Amino acid sequence: MEGYIISFSPEARTEALKAYLWYQGEQPGLEKKFRGILRIKIESINQNPKASSFVYKNIRSARMRIFPYNVIYRISNLNIQIIAIFHH
Repeated sequence: MEGYIISFSPEARTEALKAYLWYQGEQPGLEKKFRGILRIKIESINQNPKASSFVYKNIRSARMRIFPYNVIYRISNLNIQIIAIFHH
C-alpha cells in the first residue's frame, strides 16, 4: 500500500516555524530536536493515520513526544492535511 500525501495548511507551516525559531533562541540545538520530533510524529501519522483520537468531527490530534504540541490533522481519501501545530 502506498503512503498518504501529506500537506500543510499555511497556518500549520507558520506555527511550526514560530516554534522552531522560539526553541532556537532558548537553547542551542533545541530547534533541531523539535524539528526531528515533529518529523517523527508526522511519519507516525502517515504510517497509521487513524491511530489518533478525534477532537472534532473528522479532525484528529496527535500529541508530540517531549514538546508541548499536538499535530492537528484530517484524513481525506489518501490525503492527510496538517491543519495546525498546536501548543498546549
